[in-house]
Amino acid sequence: MTGTTRPPMTETLSPLERELLGYVETLMNTLQSGTAQFEALEKRSTDMIQNRQAALEGSLKSLIASQATFINAWLASGNPSSGTASTELAEAFALLEQAEAMLEAVAPQT
Repeated sequence: MTGTTRPPMTETLSPLERELLGYVETLMNTLQSGTAQFEALEKRSTDMIQNRQAALEGSLKSLIASQATFINAWLASGNPSSGTASTELAEAFALLEQAEAMLEAVAPQT
């Protein structure tokens, strides 16, 4: 709608027609402004949703890795001569803390 040109008028407009045309132009300008604001809001919301989805994905991956490590450590703890159990448990807790930090970053505080 911007950059459009009006065709040349062969007749002159009456004062009422000019006033009406002014209202139509004002309405069109307002509509264009509202559309631009809506598009900016939509982009900001979409970006925020995408960022939260990425953070949630990372958090879930970390939780899965933590669970796998925990299971491995738990299974290894059945063997008292295994020194890897405490190391794997420490790694599992570190992954859980990482997942918690990621969730805190994406979830709004209430």
